[in-house]
Amino acid sequence: MTPTLRSVDRSQLHRAFLDAFADYAMDARGTTEERLLLRMRKNAVDYDLSPGLYDGDRLVGFTMIGIGRWDGRLAAYDAGTGIVPDFRNQGWARKMFDHALPALHARGIERFVLEVLQSNEPAIKAYRKSGFEIVRELRCFVAGAETLRALPFDPTIRIEPIDAKLFHTLTDAADWRPSFENRFAAVDAIPDHVAIFGAWHDEQCVGALAYSPSLHWLLSLLVRPAARRQGIGRALLRHLADQLPEDATRLAALNVDGDDVGMPSFLTALGFEPLVDQYEMMRAL
Repeated sequence: MTPTLRSVDRSQLHRAFLDAFADYAMDARGTTEERLLLRMRKNAVDYDLSPGLYDGDRLVGFTMIGIGRWDGRLAAYDAGTGIVPDFRNQGWARKMFDHALPALHARGIERFVLEVLQSNEPAIKAYRKSGFEIVRELRCFVAGAETLRALPFDPTIRIEPIDAKLFHTLTDAADWRPSFENRFAAVDAIPDHVAIFGAWHDEQCVGALAYSPSLHWLLSLLVRPAARRQGIGRALLRHLADQLPEDATRLAALNVDGDDVGMPSFLTALGFEPLVDQYEMMRAL
């Protein structure tokens, strides 16, 4: 009834994903199979641990589970739970989660984390019944690419590509813990699909930005505290806007800590607008 996704054909998984999220608040219809699988690789999905729900040979539900170190401990992450409409409201999401627990315990996983739209009340209720609690709010923003390209240019700030090693030396500049989706290790999970830019001022790398052109995903934006309010973050985003693929007409900044004041104020000042709000939920295992 709920074996894992280990042997499922990836095209079948993509079809099930599109069917399950066709009526989702965030439009998923444009998600190609390649993009879906790349995002799952970014999220370190382990298909051996990820349960699937089948109606005969048809995949009608799934929970794709990523495994990785997050906030200093080994965690499981719900990279996507979906059930096609005809099989909803029958408790299958909880049954798939319960099915995965023994294997997660065997792997030494200490906690399970997920993100859910604040407007998705049925899902929040179901997660609460499974023992999850809201740990923080996550805010998402979006800006038009043309808006960012129109930002002032500062010739004293040099932007150039940097490698992941230099990027990781800047991660201590973060004011808050990134979500699992945006964890710093994501740049290592899909190295061929991430562009990393550094901002140089007075011959020092004082800021960095990581972006996946294939996913249209802004992973990180970091500026050292001593270099803030000097246009470093603005210069990085303006440079990124100039590099965006033709089909990327906007840039989203996802999963900003809801308790943070600085980042939302910074994004709003550059022309970003609210997109959606999420909850980060977690339960101990």
